[in-house]
Amino acid sequence: MAHCSTNLALLHGTAWGLRFAEAYEEAGGVLAAAASARLYWQVRDALACSEEVRQVAQPWREAGRPELTAQAVEERLNGYVIALMNALG
Repeated sequence: MAHCSTNLALLHGTAWGLRFAEAYEEAGGVLAAAASARLYWQVRDALACSEEVRQVAQPWREAGRPELTAQAVEERLNGYVIALMNALG
């Protein structure tokens, strides 16, 4: 769930990434009972992605998403991480 959330945030924006866990559960998926555990994995995955964010942007552009420049994807990742950290309260 965490990795899909990160990819959705990079591809479509922060709101998509944040909404995925809820949509996953609505569709019958089972997540960790504690919200803090789910948040841990989301933050961990997003930070791990920061190492390769420039590499993932290139294939997405080649697949028809020219707006997903390395800078745009980095900005989306930063926004997503900030939103996750704000969820901590």
